[in-house]
Amino acid sequence: MDPPNYKEMLEMLRQSGLTRREIRRLQKFHRRYAANEMDQTTLDPRRLEFARWLVTTHRLTEQII
Repeated sequence: MDPPNYKEMLEMLRQSGLTRREIRRLQKFHRRYAANEMDQTTLDPRRLEFARWLVTTHRLTEQII
């Protein structure tokens, strides 16, 4: 789904001197970045849960060996 001002943003990019190919590449990059951000937010709770498990099972401590 495109934002409400999508056409305005495209026009601004064109006026800034970007070619159609460059704009498509930028859009592709943005979609990939946004997808990675979504993946990252779902991983954070899992990482925290794993860290808690490491601490509760004494596999991770503050002790320096």
